[in-house]
Amino acid sequence: MNRRFFLALAGAVVFGLLAIFLAQKYVLQQAERLKTQNETTVVIATADIPLGTEINAQQVSVARFDKSLIPEGAILRKEEVIGRVTTADIPAKMVVLGRQLAGIGAQPGMPGIITEGMRSVSVRVDEASGVAGFIAPGTYVDVIAIMTPQLDGAKPVSKVVLQKVRVLAGGQKMETTKDGKPALVNTVTMELTPAQAEKIKLAESEGKLQLSIRNATDQDLPKTPGATKRDVLDDVALERRALEGTRQGAGSGGPRPMPTIQPWTINLNNPNQQQQPQGPALKKVNMEKTIELIEGTKRSRVEMVP
Repeated sequence: MNRRFFLALAGAVVFGLLAIFLAQKYVLQQAERLKTQNETTVVIATADIPLGTEINAQQVSVARFDKSLIPEGAILRKEEVIGRVTTADIPAKMVVLGRQLAGIGAQPGMPGIITEGMRSVSVRVDEASGVAGFIAPGTYVDVIAIMTPQLDGAKPVSKVVLQKVRVLAGGQKMETTKDGKPALVNTVTMELTPAQAEKIKLAESEGKLQLSIRNATDQDLPKTPGATKRDVLDDVALERRALEGTRQGAGSGGPRPMPTIQPWTINLNNPNQQQQPQGPALKKVNMEKTIELIEGTKRSRVEMVP
């Protein structure tokens, strides 16, 4: 009786373990099938690929990714990438995206990375206006022009003239200075429309350009009024205090009163005879018949006697 019981128990354990094994195998097979259905191959860079480079077979490979994790615009087949020119730097082990590649047939270098209908324009910048060297290819910038308006007596103003401009390259080039000596100047090459190119080259010629880096995903293009000196200080009282000690302002900050000028009397029949002013006792002089003499910083009035 005990023997038959143990045999039945052993058989139940064996069949139970076999059922668990088969069930586990089935679940794993189903999980693998679902995983295969949810995955696809994508092209990744095996090394850093610089901007303007024609991609070869050694620079890319394929890897399997979950479909839910693949970024939008990812290239799925290696054949679609080889021979294409990059329009942005592609780091190693990163998925290659369609927006990082120029059109089919594009040539390596600058001509291949310019969007159709756009132009590449280089402008001179110094270390400050070039944002201290932080501008790299693929960066988006706003362009600020500092120049004098086309009005008589106008003062310099600053104004954002272009927004969300893509930088194609940055570096140095050799130019000749006014005295004929060669000099290295920093340049930034941007992708612009023909109309934008006209505007920025005039601003570069007539004033000074300043670049400001912006977030590449920021689509906001605010309308700005520009800025003058008064907008920067925003303090009329400060402007009045700045006149203290000058010819335009007195010590209190207001206009300086003009000094009282004593008239001179000159006899036209005898020019050598002059009468010095003698204070309040002198006769009243008709100011309409006097003229003002300016000798350097000294002013005086003389009466014309017929």
